[in-house]
Amino acid sequence: MLKPVRQHLRDPSYDFDVGPGWRQLVLECHRAVVAEFPEYELLAVKQKWGSLSFQAFPRLWEPGGNWTDAEYSRLHAVTDAFADRSQGICERCGADGSLRESRRILLVLCDRCETLVPEHGRL
Repeated sequence: MLKPVRQHLRDPSYDFDVGPGWRQLVLECHRAVVAEFPEYELLAVKQKWGSLSFQAFPRLWEPGGNWTDAEYSRLHAVTDAFADRSQGICERCGADGSLRESRRILLVLCDRCETLVPEHGRL
């Protein structure tokens, strides 16, 4: 499912660190980013503090940078919108969810998945 996203990774051996419930959201974020920045460089996709963190540059990084502040701000506006959306989607199953603080890591889970995800938080 995430093969189109993987093509933009700086490190092709990187494993995405999000649960299956967010994979569709990651793909939608990728499509939104590629619509504005077709040559973007992806550094990481992970769950951070209970929301989606899609870390990217507008294009391949070069020493000194090769994009404007406006481009970088626009990229963050796009990815931040998906981070906001992720805060209401269960990371495990994709249903409506909410932030759960009952584990050592913050997770967005639905009521059903809240009972299924163990204390260590591994999905």
